[in-house]
Amino acid sequence: MWRRYGAILSPFVFAACGGSTPPAEAPTTTSTNEPPLGQPAAAVPPVPVEEIEPKKNQFDEEQARIVLNRAAANAHTCIDMVDKDQPRGDATVIVTFSGVGKSTKASIAAPYDNTPIGRCATRAFVNIIVPPFAGPDVELLQQVSLKPETKKAADASTAKKTTPAKK
Repeated sequence: MWRRYGAILSPFVFAACGGSTPPAEAPTTTSTNEPPLGQPAAAVPPVPVEEIEPKKNQFDEEQARIVLNRAAANAHTCIDMVDKDQPRGDATVIVTFSGVGKSTKASIAAPYDNTPIGRCATRAFVNIIVPPFAGPDVELLQQVSLKPETKKAADASTAKKTTPAKK
């Protein structure tokens, strides 16, 4: 019985596996306005090289301020790492950036210099990264808060919740 059905259905099976129409071919020409296949379309036109080159050799103080502010936030955590008898308050850190794009030195003013809290704070400012630049080393000053947090802000965020009155 299977032989009879197999003989009847076999021409249909072979016809379904491959047709007489050749597969569609990819177009041979591409438009200059469209990116090559598999490449994402650019959303923004590229910046001319002439505009990039002058910036490449200059110290980027805006970027340096961003990373210095992050380092200052990290240095603030030093108040939790050292003894309570360490000096507390605002401090000034002097950070030196070299042309390779790293901070190479950090020092903190008195009364924090040569103290555990001062050493902890200055470690937050060493080896931070900025874009490389040409020219001499650059020194920047950064203010750091080495004061413990006040409880007023925490108390304000824990206000009592009230429930609406039922009617």
